Amino acid sequence: VLQSFLCSTAASEPDEVCASEDSTGGEKRGACSAAAAASSSSEEVQGTGVFDAQQSREAFWKELRRHGLQLKLQPKMVQEKARNRTAMVVSEDVFYGRSIVKVPRYALISVETAEPKSLQQELTEFLFEKEKLAKVFNITGEDNQHLLSLAYPLIAMNRDPHCVYREWLDRLANQQLTVLQLTERQLKVLKGTTVDGSYEEMSRNRDLIKMTASNFSFFRKEPVGNAEAAWALAVIMRHARIVHPHQDVRNIRNPRMYLFPFVELLDVQLHPDAGTALPFQEEIVLEDGKREEEVVVQIARRDMPKGEEVFLWPGRLSNSEMVVRHGMSFQRNPIGIGRNITQPPNWNDNPSSKVRLEYEKYNCSTLEAFELRFSPLGTPSKSFVRCYRISWFLVNGWYSPGLQSRRRELDKWPPPKKYSKDDWLSWTQADAEVNRVILEYCRDMRGRLKDMLDSATAEDFRKSKDPLDKLIWKLRSEESKTFKECINAARAIS
Repeated sequence: VLQSFLCSTAASEPDEVCASEDSTGGEKRGACSAAAAASSSSEEVQGTGVFDAQQSREAFWKELRRHGLQLKLQPKMVQEKARNRTAMVVSEDVFYGRSIVKVPRYALISVETAEPKSLQQELTEFLFEKEKLAKVFNITGEDNQHLLSLAYPLIAMNRDPHCVYREWLDRLANQQLTVLQLTERQLKVLKGTTVDGSYEEMSRNRDLIKMTASNFSFFRKEPVGNAEAAWALAVIMRHARIVHPHQDVRNIRNPRMYLFPFVELLDVQLHPDAGTALPFQEEIVLEDGKREEEVVVQIARRDMPKGEEVFLWPGRLSNSEMVVRHGMSFQRNPIGIGRNITQPPNWNDNPSSKVRLEYEKYNCSTLEAFELRFSPLGTPSKSFVRCYRISWFLVNGWYSPGLQSRRRELDKWPPPKKYSKDDWLSWTQADAEVNRVILEYCRDMRGRLKDMLDSATAEDFRKSKDPLDKLIWKLRSEESKTFKECINAARAIS
């Protein structure tokens, strides 16, 4: 479902903008029909033919509510040891399986909702139909597609002072990525860490937004500059949320990133545990008992009484990654330190291949499962231990379908000193290989942290009172301790 007329200026081209129809029945959608009604009303009252932007916004939000918009959230002051903070809690009792947040999909910011319509068409061709990003610029990968599919609709929207999402945009006017604000002195502290290179990575993303904008007619008269590209990148990296496809199509469609332009969600706290922070997913619901609506929902996984806090998941980010992106870290983060992916030698990029289907039985269907990440005590993630063991069994001819019933043993680390079953030899050899990979990686990371920072810089940051200095020094110290514990634990197993 295409969102028409996100910003009030689109009303000046009603024939082009309001031509889209609802795929479920031909009814013109949301802001488009609301804008037309508001425009007509305004002309009758004023007799000038000048469109009233305020009426447009009111009509837009009224239409959104008619199509199912629900935000069962309200602010609440929470007292904590260090400080008081404003939390977002459910505004009423929400029972298991019911929605806390429900948004018509056409109200989210994405390539499908880009305005003006010409920008949407050009962006779709550039990224997906003609694949110019890959063929002309030799830039591939879903991450780059997602980034540009959000960046250009966001920038175009922000350039309109009368946009219906003006309040949300104004709240984000000063968004910055922490890593792009670091001085050369501060960037030295990131050398050798798991986020070494994050400045270069984010700079490339910013430049990608800036340099490819000229492919779209909307940006030719007023090109995208460094500041505008950096702002869009910061908003996307900090506020875009993963939306899972409808249950019926999850085997053929990957999750996608959307921006939720609602001020209420800006105050929802982040939580590192994906089990605590409720995910978003696409659904098709029946509104008014007769009209199908494509919506994105956040569903309660249990009964939630009025006043219980709601959280958002920032993504699979370690504390180090949280610092360079959000300028903060969590006291306890289940996403461990580390980023290195150990790709199995028998890996196949085709998800339908036999080996990938076998990996899927153990939740090892993506390379993320083979990523080396460690808790503060140096313990590797269960997914890596399980998936690397399965990989070793498959590659070395020891694999048996019976391993599916031994999930607890596959997850267990450190391994037992002695196995009691007949296949003890294969398990012992697999454990030795897992431990070798772990020890090699942790030694390498520990060595990099020692070698890539001089003593004078280290002493400077230890004494510094600057909050950002303290934050990035804490990042480095946490990584150093983590890899030290990892080495000690791996040596004990050896």
